Amino acid sequence: MKKYVADFETTTNPDDCRVWAYAIVDIADTRKPRPEVIIGTNIDGFIEWCSKQKGSPKIFFHNLRFDLSFVMNRLFQLGFKHTTDNESRQTKTFNTMISDKGLVYQCEIIFYRKGKNIRKVVLQDSLKLIPLKVKQIPKAFGLEEVKGEIDYQRHNELPPDSPLTEVEEEYIKHDVIIVAKALDFMFKHGMNKMTIGACALNNYKEMIGKRTFK
Repeated sequence: MKKYVADFETTTNPDDCRVWAYAIVDIADTRKPRPEVIIGTNIDGFIEWCSKQKGSPKIFFHNLRFDLSFVMNRLFQLGFKHTTDNESRQTKTFNTMISDKGLVYQCEIIFYRKGKNIRKVVLQDSLKLIPLKVKQIPKAFGLEEVKGEIDYQRHNELPPDSPLTEVEEEYIKHDVIIVAKALDFMFKHGMNKMTIGACALNNYKEMIGKRTFK
């Protein structure tokens, strides 16, 4: 199963709150000197990319709760239905894993399903696994990349699908690469549960023997 990291940049205008940029990187690709980062300028481009993926990949967002609000809103507009019933998880449906306290863990989006043939993606929250801000991750993981800065208000005054500046492209590229490299480190060390707490519990079980918990 492939694993990716994605990120949205959004306007801050409450009357025109939209995604003005997205970036996606294959986590395994960040082991290369120059990983390929996919960049687009609207949420439809992101959803279209997701719809074409095979093998049910996982896509991590750092603070999924924020980004998922934009994804869910657009999915509803596109005619998708939310369901919690396993038998109802068919073409153009999605389901979410959200706690009673509003903590967002996961969203599964099914674009096509017929019998055993299925095309879907699973969005997960990397913040639950790495509870650090993106700017804190490079120091914690010994990464060379540094989170940059941009004018967060610029696209408030621009029409949708406005091209990104070179600085904006580099900024969003670094954001996804930083998180992807940190996740790659975690996965290599066996920390591949949904949360850091679950990873700690699993590690504890392995140290003292799983039979104790039966």
